[in-house]
Order: sequence, then structure tokens, then C-alpha cells
Amino acid sequence: MLRRFYMKAAFAPCILAILLGSVVFAAPIVNGNGRPPRAVFLVLPDDIEPPKVSLQVEPFAQGKYRVQIDTTEFQFTDICVAQAQAAPIGHAHVHVNGAKVASAYQPVVLIGPLAPGEHVIDVVLRGQDHRAILGRTGLVQGTVEVFVPQQPV
Repeated sequence: MLRRFYMKAAFAPCILAILLGSVVFAAPIVNGNGRPPRAVFLVLPDDIEPPKVSLQVEPFAQGKYRVQIDTTEFQFTDICVAQAQAAPIGHAHVHVNGAKVASAYQPVVLIGPLAPGEHVIDVVLRGQDHRAILGRTGLVQGTVEVFVPQQPV
């Protein structure tokens, strides 16, 4: 009798997990108005000029690299809020070869050291609530390729 109870008790959470999982997969990936998900992206209004991002990378001490994030129409801040206004103010996430390595609350950040070879450094501007900023043409970001020689500089 006790064994039957345990089998039923173990079976119920499995059914619940399957049902909840199907709800997650059935959820829309865009908002009802056809725009990107609000929980992930901070969409700038069309009347705000989207920022432009360019990157300059130079060797620094002990195999590290200095990334200069040059932006137009964007203000860096270290103040984070729970719900940001759709404005070009916030910080940046720095990725190397697709992996996040730093958050930049000012236009200069140190990364590394980096292994010898080719690396793609990508910087994505984020709002004060950490959502990625989207402009009229898409994600506001800058990308640069860096070659690290065998011998550190």
C-alpha cells in the first residue's frame, strides 16, 4: 500500500513538469504587437537616434588588452534600475568569442589575458536594467577582430 502511494506521489510532479514545459514552449517569442520581447530588449523609439559603436583594442600590461568603446548618442552610467526608460543610457557587455568577459560602466575596460590566435571582441550596449538596446536597424553593438601573437606584447 505504501509503495503504491510513493509511485503516485512521484508520478504527479512528472506530469506537472511536462504540462508546464509545454506552456513555456507555446509562449510567444514576440510581444503581442509583433515587437521583440520586452523582457530581453530595450527598444528605442523611432524618434531617438540609435547609438553607434566603434571599438579600439590595444595591448596592455601582462597580456591584457584595453578596449576603448567609442559611442555616439549614448551615455555610460553605473546606476542600475529595475525598469529602465527607453533611452540610450546604461552600460555595455563585452564578449570575447561569444563569451561574456566584462561589463563596462565607462568607455574603457580591460580584458584578458587572451590566448594566442584570432579573437572576436563584441560589445553590446545595455540599458540601465541590463536589457540589450535595440535601435531601428537592430542590436546596438560593435565588433572588432584581434590577433594575439604567440609571444605576449
